[in-house]
Amino acid sequence: MTEPDPVAELAAQVAELRGQLARYTGETGRLRARLDEGSSQEALIRLELKKLGEKLDEANGRRQGADPAAPYWLGLSREEHAARLAEVRAWVERVACVQWPGYLSRLAPCWANHPEAVWELANLMTEWTRVYADPDSRPLQDALWFFERWLPGVLSRLAHAVPCDVIGCQLAARQRQRPPLPPRYT
Repeated sequence: MTEPDPVAELAAQVAELRGQLARYTGETGRLRARLDEGSSQEALIRLELKKLGEKLDEANGRRQGADPAAPYWLGLSREEHAARLAEVRAWVERVACVQWPGYLSRLAPCWANHPEAVWELANLMTEWTRVYADPDSRPLQDALWFFERWLPGVLSRLAHAVPCDVIGCQLAARQRQRPPLPPRYT
């Protein structure tokens, strides 16, 4: 009996290993191609996300920069108070009474004498300005929320804050009925 030739066995193993190496090399090449393709798609996706992020930042920056500050009436000088009140009066007459005459028909003409009404209408004016002032950005959801939430709420609170009627201003009548306060000594 002849013994197996060790060189022939090694040659067979080397041939088998070469075949495996060729298969693995081919598979590795396919995986690299897929990885390269995936990497370029990932790069394109990243670029698109970056562009969308920049657009969002720009839109948020524009919106944040356009948001007015809430009206604040405390600590104003007489001149500042008069100027702001004139602005609110003008808006009430020019916008609110013209656009919503049915809603504001119950608003007594003396509303400016009532601090609660001044705050309410100034806030309403500021929100209206935020929603409608920029012709390039009038978000529908904000407009719908204005009419769903803010306008009815203000109108409801105004009915309680300004109980005046055609007879006259109730606040002025109450102030006339109060005895004067004693002078302050400092």
